[in-house]
Amino acid sequence: TYRGDAYDMLVASGGQVAIALLAMAFEKRGYRAVPLLAHQLGIRTDSLFSQARIQSVDSEKLLGYVKEGIVPIVAGFQGVSPEERITTLGRGGSDTTAVALAAAIEATECEIYTDVPAVFSADPRLVPKAHEIPKLSFAEMMEMACLGSKVLHFRCVELAAKYGVKIHVRSTFETREGTWVVPEEEIMEQSVVSAITHDGSTAVLKAFPVPEGPAYLAQLFSELADRGVVVDVITQSYNEEGQRLAFSVNESDLFLAEEVVRKSVGEKVKITVMQNMVKISTVGVGMKANHGVAARFFKTLADHDIDVHLVTTSDIKISAIIDKKNLEKAANGLHSAFSLDVD
Repeated sequence: TYRGDAYDMLVASGGQVAIALLAMAFEKRGYRAVPLLAHQLGIRTDSLFSQARIQSVDSEKLLGYVKEGIVPIVAGFQGVSPEERITTLGRGGSDTTAVALAAAIEATECEIYTDVPAVFSADPRLVPKAHEIPKLSFAEMMEMACLGSKVLHFRCVELAAKYGVKIHVRSTFETREGTWVVPEEEIMEQSVVSAITHDGSTAVLKAFPVPEGPAYLAQLFSELADRGVVVDVITQSYNEEGQRLAFSVNESDLFLAEEVVRKSVGEKVKITVMQNMVKISTVGVGMKANHGVAARFFKTLADHDIDVHLVTTSDIKISAIIDKKNLEKAANGLHSAFSLDVD
């Protein structure tokens, strides 16, 4: 284990090399450019190393370069803490930096170039009939980011929604239109379901019997949070023998979660761990105004003989945790059932 500030300074150093090389490439093509690190542009963050959140950006300094005809090339993924230490933003940090810079100068749009041509209606490696989505709402993209889509990080989209910055996702290597992420009111025709997403890093832990009442659950989930375990889907049920508890976590946290549960309930409780799970979800703002979405979702899984272990819903998503071996037929079945297939 390495000290947070030293580790962040190390991983941030790659950005310094990249922006210097890019600035040199711009200069070679006849453009004035300046490479800028976080402290040079006043990108201030909190003190949470490796997962820092941006607090402010010196927009005047950024705009000053633009007004002089100089292209500012900013190192993403990094900031400076109140203690003047280098921090990094975690996964998706470069996209988050781009949106933060756009918001700071009150830009209406932020172009993000990546290694995929657009956001797809499903993973095209898994679902051959998946198609590029021309427009998604902020809410849909945030749900998709939380449910396994890796095109944009949740924090990036959250920041864009907060400041009203539209995101245009495009390929670095192609000239296709890509996907716009915009306010919901800008999408004229809202599909019932826009996309099928999946998260293959899911595991489930079940415990029976556990103490009844909210006090035990509050204590247990507080202890899990203190150990850095993020709990996702939670269910509890009762019978004459006691209370059953089941919840899902990231697979990498499974054995730590088991340790915390075991410590909280003792050896008499039966604990079952389930690995090789996947969370598959339908996402779409149109679900709010349409009946029968849940029925179609579960009928599709039933028609393909797929067992569902846990379920969670919101007004724009339905998620089910299933065995990973059933992922391909579940994804293709749901994609067809919600009329998303494109030949």
